[in-house]
Amino acid sequence: MKRQDSKKGFTMVELSLALIFISIILITIAWLTMHITSIYEKGLAMKAVNSTAKELIDDFSRSISGSPARTVQSQCLKYNPDTKPTAYKACMSDNARKFVYQQRYGKVTIKSNSKQVVVPVNGVFCTGRYSYIWNTAYALNTDDYIPPATADYRATFNYAKDPNFRLIKVQDYERKICTQHVRDDIYAYDASSSFSLSSEPGLNIDLLDRSENNLAIYDMAVFKPTIHNITSAGFYSGSFILATLRGGVDITATGDFCSEPPDGLDTDFTYCSINKFNFSMRAAGEKMAAER
Repeated sequence: MKRQDSKKGFTMVELSLALIFISIILITIAWLTMHITSIYEKGLAMKAVNSTAKELIDDFSRSISGSPARTVQSQCLKYNPDTKPTAYKACMSDNARKFVYQQRYGKVTIKSNSKQVVVPVNGVFCTGRYSYIWNTAYALNTDDYIPPATADYRATFNYAKDPNFRLIKVQDYERKICTQHVRDDIYAYDASSSFSLSSEPGLNIDLLDRSENNLAIYDMAVFKPTIHNITSAGFYSGSFILATLRGGVDITATGDFCSEPPDGLDTDFTYCSINKFNFSMRAAGEKMAAER
């Protein structure tokens, strides 16, 4: 008798089904890994924004609390009430806010949606001890935004090592950086001059140069200072928007301020985070000798 050996194996259908099953498992694992990584990176971006904002508020607080406790309205005395009553009255009623805070605006185009918006491009905040000068992300990020056509959309500063600075802190006891942008003849903002000091400042630090997740200021507002009637100390309050440079941020949008990528493959959206912060503090430094 001849003995027949039977050969057993997988059919093509069974092999195809097995490969499809394994592929589904691998795709699911890859998708979960990407999703978890995206959530993790988003969390890191949010943490970087919040921690950096806290450091900035602490720095603002130290600068303001250590500034001379004298009224900002003393700056209005540059306008003689007899010869320039209109400018003097406007300065006093404004509590000399232009000598504390100024911000320039310009029209930019968001490349992701071709939307044109009027947004802040640079500004300055003078505390009476240190002054802060910033370029917003709209002026710095030419990958996501088309900046204004004007040549002066980006702030310039004589002692800045890099013209693309984000938030420079300089020693400026006399608020020179703010006063040079207020016209002498009338109390009005003058955007024609550049930010500069006549002598080498004691401090020149970009506070956001090495920030985690590549952060930048998008907007900053400092409200009219409140002056104490007895001590003449100024009370300052304001807010600022801090966000990642990546992600096509639009602060004029409603809903999600980060631009959703049209193809769903752009990783910049994953690293995008934005938040608004408020601060308030009082100038508690000693009065100058001449004022005692």
